[in-house]
Amino acid sequence: MTLKNPDASGFDTPEFLDEMLAHLRAESGMDTTAFADNPVRLLGGFDTLIFAFNLAGVTNELAGPLVIRLFSETGGAGQARKETVFQNAMADAGYPVPRVVIPGGERKIGGRPFNVMERVQGHSLMEEMMGDPEATARVIDQLAHTQSELHTAPSSGVADSLRESGIAAEEFRIVGQLRYVQRCIADPALTHLEPIVAWLIENRPDERDELSICHGDFHPGNVMVDGGRVSGVLDWPGALLADAEYDVVITLVLMTVAGPSLVPDAPPGVFDAFAAAHLDSYSRRRTLDAERLRYYRAQRAIRAFIRGTAARTPGVDPELAPRDQYPWSEEGATRRLVSVIKETTGIDAQLPPGVEPE
Repeated sequence: MTLKNPDASGFDTPEFLDEMLAHLRAESGMDTTAFADNPVRLLGGFDTLIFAFNLAGVTNELAGPLVIRLFSETGGAGQARKETVFQNAMADAGYPVPRVVIPGGERKIGGRPFNVMERVQGHSLMEEMMGDPEATARVIDQLAHTQSELHTAPSSGVADSLRESGIAAEEFRIVGQLRYVQRCIADPALTHLEPIVAWLIENRPDERDELSICHGDFHPGNVMVDGGRVSGVLDWPGALLADAEYDVVITLVLMTVAGPSLVPDAPPGVFDAFAAAHLDSYSRRRTLDAERLRYYRAQRAIRAFIRGTAARTPGVDPELAPRDQYPWSEEGATRRLVSVIKETTGIDAQLPPGVEPE
């Protein structure tokens, strides 16, 4: 399965650049602020448009390499606020993450909410591993170390900042994901999925007193390195306060379920081996609870399976289906999700329309 970057037509025009520059001049307080060179689109954002640029005529925090991230028109303002809180709180704590230097707030460019943030230098761990297969063991260890460091950081300040920003608790807690799947099975076309959602509700573990800061999409493509050191962790729309096991499992399920669909030419078993090595490396640093790992593995698989089913089922409320490209709805990934659900819950989930059993 090949994911395509969103269409950027309309965002490479003089009008777009003029609108963007007007916001940057207002922020810098200098009418002489100009682009040192035209913004260049960066690939890799599958539900956002991302452009890299440098400014001339500025002397403050806007003087370095920057990135503008344009969110979807629907729900993008909330996503922008949440990313700003998480990223800046982590930057304040010394964690390697790009700081948002201009939160867009209610402002828009081309009808889209936006954030302007520092541009992280270097290349991704994914590029490093693909360029040198012998680096895989080191990449896994660096990935596990960076993830465990995130989960060690105190979360109380982030929680306070999120509340002060007016972000509803369900936007940064697991409860929001549970409410989403409950809304899905209320749709007449998806009521057959009720048993797996009931399992999630009935088996949810008690919440710990101290939750961890979780990235929600932690994989080698989102971790940048420069000179052998981690220079930044990117892409925070899925960030939550949750059990560390939740975040670790997301990494494992991304590798073992989505990975084979995204890189179909990879040797058999390579993703399972990568996931096992990552779990082992992380576990040497922090203790993980086996039952919570099992629950969150089921939770991640069920949420992905329900969204993928919504995308494939005629008549489903469009608000329930993913707006962007969704690798979990690919046939092979869908079958693997069904296997994970069976293994973790004992329930046989019905394949959605268009997906045949192997």
